[in-house]
Amino acid sequence: MTQINFRKRNCFVNAVQWFEPGDHAAVETQDGKWCVATQEGWRTVGPGDWIVTGEDGNPFPMNNHLFLTLYERVPQAEADRSEAPRTADS
Repeated sequence: MTQINFRKRNCFVNAVQWFEPGDHAAVETQDGKWCVATQEGWRTVGPGDWIVTGEDGNPFPMNNHLFLTLYERVPQAEADRSEAPRTADS
C-alpha cells in the first residue's frame, strides 16, 4: 500500500483509496459494514472511498467525488519540504 500526498489549501494529508479489505489498516467490519473508527464514531466506507489521515493522525473516510473536489495531489518533493522542521529562515 503506497500513501500519496495531497493538500487542501494549506493543509497536508495522507490518503489511501480503499477498494477492498487490506487496503488500509483502519478499515474494519462493524455490524456487517466496512467502517473506520473516527473521533465522531464509526463511519462507513465503500469501494473507491478515500481514507484520509489529517495532521492530527486520525483517519476518516471520504467519498471519491468530494475528495477530488477538495484536494489536489502534491509532488513528493513538495510534501517532503512541508514535513521538514521549520527554521527561522523558512
